[in-house]
Amino acid sequence: MAADSDPASAKEIWRKELRPLRTKIDPSAEVTVVAHLVTFLEHVAGSFLFYRAMSTELQLDSLADQLGWERFVITRTPDTGPLTVHPATGSMEVHRFGYVQPVVTAETVPLNSVSVALVPALAVDTRGNRLGHGAGYYDELLSRLPSDCLRIGVSTERFIFDELPSEPHDVPMTHLASEAGVRPVTGRVS
Repeated sequence: MAADSDPASAKEIWRKELRPLRTKIDPSAEVTVVAHLVTFLEHVAGSFLFYRAMSTELQLDSLADQLGWERFVITRTPDTGPLTVHPATGSMEVHRFGYVQPVVTAETVPLNSVSVALVPALAVDTRGNRLGHGAGYYDELLSRLPSDCLRIGVSTERFIFDELPSEPHDVPMTHLASEAGVRPVTGRVS
């Protein structure tokens, strides 16, 4: 990938190069990633923050099917302001980008109840840096979660790199989940 001395510019270059490669997810990869997450999470206490996938992201609904939807919370992207967190079992609507989210009147969940955040990404690196879509919603939300909350970047191996550009406001992942399993990151480099 292209190199750039300005991390924000470098991130945009990576996004432009990766977005066309992020097409339909291989169903067998999805099944394998979910199986690894079930094994990793089945004895972890607390609530699990997860996402309802867009077409280019690994779908995690079968994870909630296996571990129980009542253990999961999901985000709502408001018209303005930060992401909010709600039970995954409530009423849902389709966001304009095609993913499912809680309705505007859904009850909120206290962030201190979240023990694991499963986070989508365009790409992640082995040091925990995550490349999102660029809006900053997840980094802002992750910065409000408890400091001991596990942050798991969910991706396929194809989109896990040795190093991605990062900025000081980026919140690193503590673990990566892919077809190869769930593993801790090797340490953040900024």
